[in-house]
Amino acid sequence: MNQTRYPELAGKRVWITGSSSGIGAGMAKILAQQGCKLVLHYCRNETGVQQTLQTVAELGAEVEVVWGDFADYASLENVFHQAWSAFDGLDVLINNAGIVTKSTALNDNTGAAFNRTIAINLQAPYRLSTAFAKACIDAKQPGVIINNSSIHGQQTCEWFSAYAASKAGLDAMMKVMAVEWGPKGIRVNSLAPGVVPVERTAKILAEPKMAATWTKTMPLQRFGHVDDMGWATAFLISDSAAWMTGSVLTVDGGLIARGGYPARE
Repeated sequence: MNQTRYPELAGKRVWITGSSSGIGAGMAKILAQQGCKLVLHYCRNETGVQQTLQTVAELGAEVEVVWGDFADYASLENVFHQAWSAFDGLDVLINNAGIVTKSTALNDNTGAAFNRTIAINLQAPYRLSTAFAKACIDAKQPGVIINNSSIHGQQTCEWFSAYAASKAGLDAMMKVMAVEWGPKGIRVNSLAPGVVPVERTAKILAEPKMAATWTKTMPLQRFGHVDDMGWATAFLISDSAAWMTGSVLTVDGGLIARGGYPARE
């Protein structure tokens, strides 16, 4: 069923990076329901982005697809130009593309995995956000940037030094950009998802022992869904968030609020 909660989003031109699967695909579906024009992006998963394209097209969305490897800095300008040109401009940039790196610091003592994670998760959003802001200013129009961050930017655990650093950096960068670009009418916020099963994690998180281990730490006692992230994204774009910039919207079922403390009966 097509659910429209934010009619003011109809016709908004939105670029979602990394929209071939997972949270990016969920964002695309919800925004298509709101009447947005969508530019999808993929790097390796062409089959996935075609599935996302089919889903949003069936919902009536106008949609275009661009390809780009965000580890290749030389290509970023061209990818942005393609996305901006798809509908003669953009109203919203969603920096969703990223990689999850799990490695102890000692196992990555040369920093190779760390550097690649920072390149894709932090430097690429920096380059795309600055290009988007400049284009909006030149066009004399407002804009919205949403960074898909993570609860690991706030609290983290073993194996996530590279990933947590990239997400904490993304949140800090977002705040600076919000301050610099607010007077130009450009809002910048982060979305920090908790545990949301996606294609690569759904099977293991569905195992009863694993599911119980995680959900007992969440006051709402369930995993997130990609639609939860899609609706949070729609809110951040909407007029309901018109006075919201420089903020991290944490959507995690209460996991961070629980703070890792054992449950009291």
